[in-house]
Amino acid sequence: MFNRSIPTYLRSVLPGVLLGGMLIGFGSSDELRAQVLSGDQAVYADGAAKIPLTDEFQFGLHMHTQGGGVTLRKGNYKGAFRIAWLGADLVILKHPKEIKISNPIYENGRPYVYGKQNAFQMLRLWRGHQRLRSEKLRKDAVRLSTHWRYGFTLGILKPVYLEIGYPDIPFDYIATEVYDANAHFSDNIYGQASWSNGLDQLGIVPGLHMSYAFDFEYGNERFQQRTLGAGIACDAFLTPPEIFAAGFEQNQRLFVTLFATFELGRNWTR
Repeated sequence: MFNRSIPTYLRSVLPGVLLGGMLIGFGSSDELRAQVLSGDQAVYADGAAKIPLTDEFQFGLHMHTQGGGVTLRKGNYKGAFRIAWLGADLVILKHPKEIKISNPIYENGRPYVYGKQNAFQMLRLWRGHQRLRSEKLRKDAVRLSTHWRYGFTLGILKPVYLEIGYPDIPFDYIATEVYDANAHFSDNIYGQASWSNGLDQLGIVPGLHMSYAFDFEYGNERFQQRTLGAGIACDAFLTPPEIFAAGFEQNQRLFVTLFATFELGRNWTR
């Protein structure tokens, strides 16, 4: 009699015991729902519901193996894993053989590059395509993507101006003149003139641009971006930009550089 009553008794009290244990250990169903984080809540600081992004804008510094400058770009999302870009870079490019020297007699003279005919800058206007390779899966993680660019490069040549001493050392007076390889030598060059000289005498050399890079975007804010990039760039011109005067270093048409960028930006939904 006693043994037969045990199963009946357990059947009557077991559901209540189990339910009570669940309520004590885990709380109510509302509390359970409050403890479950969505994917966006786990990734982003504000935890708000997100909708797909449509636009992005970034600007920053561009450093490369022969100079540096600035970069900016505007992108449109083409689905979850691709962005189409329009962008521009303005960078200074130095010839690999540029070496600055000074007048040994006059220490106040600014250093100059002997034989340099023109300062050279590049304005790149490009299109690009970026593909997401690895999404951020938690706060403070890194999003990895690759992108390639192609477009036009406008090489900008600005004549070099020097301060020239007359008549001979010791100089009686200093004149600012555009560099002339046939008239200006190390014994009559006092130093480099102000960079603003020659801005009204710019020359243009057209060319093409192509580059490939990796982007590392980090942070825990979805709409504010900090991006580090690294890659390789190629700029080819129709004619060799005349950086050095004839008879000095050889000028070249093709420039291949390694570069790194640091950019800040925002993205949003229209």
